[in-house]
Amino acid sequence: MNIYLVVLLIIGIVVFSNLAMFGLARSSRGIKLHWFNPSMTKPFQKEDEQLSELRKQVDNLSQPDDEYSNQQND
Repeated sequence: MNIYLVVLLIIGIVVFSNLAMFGLARSSRGIKLHWFNPSMTKPFQKEDEQLSELRKQVDNLSQPDDEYSNQQND
């Protein structure tokens, strides 16, 4: 009987905490949180820009190779 009480208590805690978090999330929908930094929405923006620049350089370097290989095949 003791194990059933512990399992029931754990289930109750999990359900209550989920309901509490759901309620907090729903109630804070219209509130702008001051600690939420807009830079957190795009944390990898700098890395994305660097990768896109690297991708452009690779494309530029691969284009002459394609033209050169086409000339050799003719």
